Amino acid sequence: MSDAPKREEKPPVPCRVLTPADIPGAQRLREIAKWNQTDEDWKNLLAFEPQGCFGVDMDGKLVGTATTTRFEPKTGTGSFGWIGMVLVDPEYRRHGIGSSLLKKCIAYLQGVGVESVRLDATLMGKKVYDQLGFVDEYTLERWEGTAQKVPGGVRGPWSMDPLKEQDLDALVAYDTPLFGANRKEILAAWLKGWPELAVVARDAKKIYGYALARRGVNFHQLGPVCGDDPGICEALAMWQLERLAGQRVIIDLVTANDWAIPMATRCALRHQRPFIRMALGKNASPGKTKNVLAVCCPEIG
Repeated sequence: MSDAPKREEKPPVPCRVLTPADIPGAQRLREIAKWNQTDEDWKNLLAFEPQGCFGVDMDGKLVGTATTTRFEPKTGTGSFGWIGMVLVDPEYRRHGIGSSLLKKCIAYLQGVGVESVRLDATLMGKKVYDQLGFVDEYTLERWEGTAQKVPGGVRGPWSMDPLKEQDLDALVAYDTPLFGANRKEILAAWLKGWPELAVVARDAKKIYGYALARRGVNFHQLGPVCGDDPGICEALAMWQLERLAGQRVIIDLVTANDWAIPMATRCALRHQRPFIRMALGKNASPGKTKNVLAVCCPEIG
């Protein structure tokens, strides 16, 4: 029997529900971390899950945040929740704030009945999630660069058309089996907020793929970008890059698809950092990653 002293668990830090009034304080933390989210992104997160976004206050200011979002699958089983925006003021680290927020998010999601809790982890954060029982699903890589028109691209029996609000139901029907759950609220928010970056590949009978994007503080983020095959995904991404020519962009690629990184290289993008998509509990709705070039974003899947 080891005589080594046991590591003391820090007592949980009180967490409270975030409200729109907290957005300036949350943006202060986001700015310290040099992340990409805008005020609009925070408004969306708080609207998607009003009782599931949490903060920690110390010394009269917001010093930590974390958000959750729930998703329901098409079949009625395999629901999952997402954790994102885990931010802690560097001056208040080692107080157990991050772990308290994570546990609060997990307890909230499990309390409302989700079967799996999921998130995108950095290499540094993965160690914490491992200890909480999360397991790896697959890897992502963030690529960045300056958008430009890329010669070539695949052509097919489909046209590239701007997505419109009236396309939303058809878009959701196409996206749900690929993502693994209905995310109509999110797709609607992206389409409403950034319609100039929304595109669909289709003919008179069906959708072959689509792409959305959003404007961030530092970059435009491309994603989700989904399609029936790699050529369609590439054509959709190139459509967006041409329209964003000269502007900074990021894209979070599904690296299980061996065609994703060569496409990013052809588009003169460069590797920034990896992520690991992780899950706690059985993930019965993983989606179809073979049809996904780029995910939406780490804070919401």
